[in-house]
Amino acid sequence: MSINRQLAHHTWSEVAGLDKSDGVVILPIGAVEQHGHHLPLLTDTLIVNRMLDAALDALPDDVTAWVLPTLPYGKSNEHTGFPGTISLSAQTLMAVLHDIARSLADAGFRRLAFLNGHGGNSALLEVMAREIRAATGLLCFCLQPALFVDPPFPISDEERRLGFHGGELETSLLLSIAPELVDMEKAVRHYAEFPEMGTPLFFFGPASSAWLSRDWSEDGIFGDATLGTAEKGDALIAVAGQRLADLIQAISTFETTY
Repeated sequence: MSINRQLAHHTWSEVAGLDKSDGVVILPIGAVEQHGHHLPLLTDTLIVNRMLDAALDALPDDVTAWVLPTLPYGKSNEHTGFPGTISLSAQTLMAVLHDIARSLADAGFRRLAFLNGHGGNSALLEVMAREIRAATGLLCFCLQPALFVDPPFPISDEERRLGFHGGELETSLLLSIAPELVDMEKAVRHYAEFPEMGTPLFFFGPASSAWLSRDWSEDGIFGDATLGTAEKGDALIAVAGQRLADLIQAISTFETTY
């Protein structure tokens, strides 16, 4: 008998009867935003959904985990100025996350994990995880994109450092997940000429700037999309799926000391 981990497929009375002492509810969060001329706006959402599917396939049947419908919009204002980008404000996204968490707590669930598919959501999710913990009592976790874009194959130092949007890795993932939505004839190579000054000042280091993609890339790409292959995407999904499954299993029984 297959396990129905999709929480929204259950009735309210079935949810009421679930044993919630162990287990975690997973909320996938994506984005609708520009990814250059060769990838669809839905790239981050497609990736987070596929990674979650791979993780659930690798998850032992005796691990209790439920999945909420994916939130397809995120905080994407770094990509404003490119038609098609849809961004929630920080205030809106925070309110939505809080309301979802409150509903879960009211239903008796004890653990919530954000599975994030978009780097622009990361800082906000970390803030909200603690807000939710303090306000609702839920044990709240953040699973960030770095968990599933750490490749099991060699990439250049330049790509590892600056290929963070629409480059080799995201292009490879989309070629594996939805090749019909990828136009490799329009793939480009672009590395932004960020001033370094001893630290990646305009990147994600300890000293940073509130960069906008349109300030540094005409096409919206950061990285070498021409290096993407479906085989690389397949390898990423296999490794990341198991990595996420291991984390979900650990989270599902996580307890505090007091």
